[in-house]
Amino acid sequence: MRKKISKNIKNIALILTVSLLLGGCSSTVQNEESFMPEERKLVIYTSHKANIYEPIIKEFEERSGIWVKVVSGGTNEILSKVANGEEDDRPDIMFGGGVDSLEVYKDCFDPYETAQAKHLDSTYASGENCYTVFSKLPIVFIYNEKLVIQAGKPRTWEELLSSSWKGKIAFADPNQSGSSYTALVTLIQATKDKYTDEEVIKKFIYNLDGDIFDSSGDIIDAVASGKKLIGVTLEETALKQVDKKPDMGIIYPQDGTSMVPDGCAIFKDAPHKENAELFMEFIVGDDVQHLLEDELYRKSVRTDFYNRNDIREIEYDIDYAIKNREEILSSWSSGTGGQ
Repeated sequence: MRKKISKNIKNIALILTVSLLLGGCSSTVQNEESFMPEERKLVIYTSHKANIYEPIIKEFEERSGIWVKVVSGGTNEILSKVANGEEDDRPDIMFGGGVDSLEVYKDCFDPYETAQAKHLDSTYASGENCYTVFSKLPIVFIYNEKLVIQAGKPRTWEELLSSSWKGKIAFADPNQSGSSYTALVTLIQATKDKYTDEEVIKKFIYNLDGDIFDSSGDIIDAVASGKKLIGVTLEETALKQVDKKPDMGIIYPQDGTSMVPDGCAIFKDAPHKENAELFMEFIVGDDVQHLLEDELYRKSVRTDFYNRNDIREIEYDIDYAIKNREEILSSWSSGTGGQ
């Protein structure tokens, strides 16, 4: 059954792409929305990229008969607008965003415990059920195999602080990139026995040599082109590029790495709350969770799935990341001169 569902999802994504190329999609969507009764609608705000949310949402529409409106954007951008009452559409659900970010904005969400909670990894579960975990996102190093020999590649987080890598590391601004903030906190936690938080931030900024990228998407291009030799990014992003470019390699730090999940949460006063709950159950179900592992380069949060990659994990201190967020980002901005 799973192969059949997976094939169906692929076909839906292809049909959607062709429809967009042919044009006229906007008026069709508007007409469909105007004729759809309110009880068959769902408004999803998402920070996922289209290749993640499109096949999942389309399959949900096919199975449920519910019409979904998607509003996409950055995690912090979306949540900040909702918190300040500046959203364009009244949203039902937030699909995406690291659980540390969702926890910061937990006052925006209604508690909900999925019926499948006992099958989900509870390591980073919300104590108040303000969000549900969706997929695990390990942080890894990516490197250019043409320019970095096997013997010389960095194997631990501490090596990123070595002056030998000055000017050779690709890293995005943690003020803009959620995954970079997670990576920076992981670096701090992995080296805490040797350095203070301030020392880690100072040493790492020194090694970036004033060259910090605006988004995590720029990291891959910088390493692939040889502008930088190594980069710090999500495993999902790295695996996709390694499949496309055989001269790119992945490093799983020997001292471990964080695997902080992203999540999904139902907004308070959601106009279509029952439909939002149905979507929540759908994305943690077997079919979607298998899709994550089989085709979307992500790790499932279900504990009844076999984890095929033996990654040493650092338990990410979410409480620390949340409580010290402002201080860490302030130190970062001071060290980079507001770059």
